[in-house]
Amino acid sequence: MTTGQKRISINRDIDASMKRLVTVQRMNDFMDDALPVLQVACYLRVSTSAQTTENQLIELIDVCNRNKWQITEVYEETISGTKGVDERYELNRMMHDACQKKFDKVVVWSVDRLGRSMKHLVSVLSQLDDLNVDVFSYVQGIDTSTQFGKSMFQMVGIFAELENNMRKERQSIGIKRALDNGAKFGRKSIMNEELIFKINNLREEGHSMRYIAKECDVSTTIVQKAIKNTVRNTNSRVI
Repeated sequence: MTTGQKRISINRDIDASMKRLVTVQRMNDFMDDALPVLQVACYLRVSTSAQTTENQLIELIDVCNRNKWQITEVYEETISGTKGVDERYELNRMMHDACQKKFDKVVVWSVDRLGRSMKHLVSVLSQLDDLNVDVFSYVQGIDTSTQFGKSMFQMVGIFAELENNMRKERQSIGIKRALDNGAKFGRKSIMNEELIFKINNLREEGHSMRYIAKECDVSTTIVQKAIKNTVRNTNSRVI
């Protein structure tokens, strides 16, 4: 990275930090004029580092201010929604705080932020329900404080899992098609004719596998593979 690129990256980080500060300052604005109706926690999640939770937080702060919900904690992380609770540090921390009765409701931007797997989603909802902690989803407008909301939350979770499974199926079909067309995946092999020739020459001179590997700057596995391929090709020509 050049000096100019580093400077641009630093400026971008500063801008993001300033925007975040402005957003956070709006948190619990309503408390200047009114008492909170209940205490809530906001859970934010994105799948990749190229994404940001900023937009989710802005929407959720607005919702909480309108409903006079006091945000006591914000939990955010970058991780796939298919991961289990034990693999998601912030979600795990939120569940622990729920056990400590630190909030009455969990506010999320969408149902699939809690999990794309129906199994994981039901597990989280069940644990929170046992603790008398409700969940509100902004996009779907679902609140589990009502029986209808609980049922709808699970229905939306089913469709989220279905969407995820369909995406995986499309990816599998795409990979199979690419393989059928000759595409190769994974790390590019370092094996080439020049390397194979050098390895076999050293082997014919009586050198050990370890010596050849060190001389060619490769692993002994590569040496063994090169020799086996040569033997196999020789035998096939003889036949």
